[in-house]
Amino acid sequence: MPLPSAAATAQLCGSGGNYTANSTYQSNLAVVAATLPNKASSSSQLFATATAGQVTDVVYALALCRGDTVNATACRDCVAASFQEAQRACPYHLGATVYHDNGEQQQQTCVLGFSSDDLLVPSITENDTLFQSFQNDSFFGDPGTVTPDVHDLLTRTAQDAAAAERRFATAVMDSVSTVTRTLYSLAQCTPDLSTGDCLACLQRIISMVNTTTAVRLGGQILVLRCNIRFEVNMFYQGQPMRRVTPSSITPVDMESNLG
Repeated sequence: MPLPSAAATAQLCGSGGNYTANSTYQSNLAVVAATLPNKASSSSQLFATATAGQVTDVVYALALCRGDTVNATACRDCVAASFQEAQRACPYHLGATVYHDNGEQQQQTCVLGFSSDDLLVPSITENDTLFQSFQNDSFFGDPGTVTPDVHDLLTRTAQDAAAAERRFATAVMDSVSTVTRTLYSLAQCTPDLSTGDCLACLQRIISMVNTTTAVRLGGQILVLRCNIRFEVNMFYQGQPMRRVTPSSITPVDMESNLG
């Protein structure tokens, strides 16, 4: 499912059925919605899970705020707003996944998922709800040259994220494919994923960046357990954690760009 324009919220309603008004499930969902925002924002990893209810009426939920969030209040507000958005867009659905992004307010970015099915098993990432969006404008140059550079940047960022305790990393690549364009990247997984599961999740969505979308001046792919993003503009807080040299740039090219 494509994301709406930047600075918007994307959501996908679950296909597992509906609950009824004033039901036990609705009460359990309200309990989770009341507790999860504070749990996520008070966690050093900006991540939390929650359950409420018994057997047939149980609600499972998880929330993850972006790793560069420095304001706990923003994280809490983002998760709370995502619950509200889910209720508005998916009334009475047993499950929903919401990606909340307030655009220019960079510190209010998070993902929320809840379901009557147990989505808290961290190794299950293959069936995650998918959101993707890419800029309309593209790099100048040969897609066959640009694509490997973009994939290299995303792959290295993913490797760093998978190896980090918080499962979060950023990077930057200068002069993508000899075009003087700086490209910034970000990769993140839920911290409960193992290194291997995080990397596998990220590699799966990086493989969706093809020769058509890799040449765009930015894009993002998100599933519940992991996400990637790349842009020509700085879109995260703090300095990039890694600087990557484009493989397509030869030493002569680099000297020419620096000259």
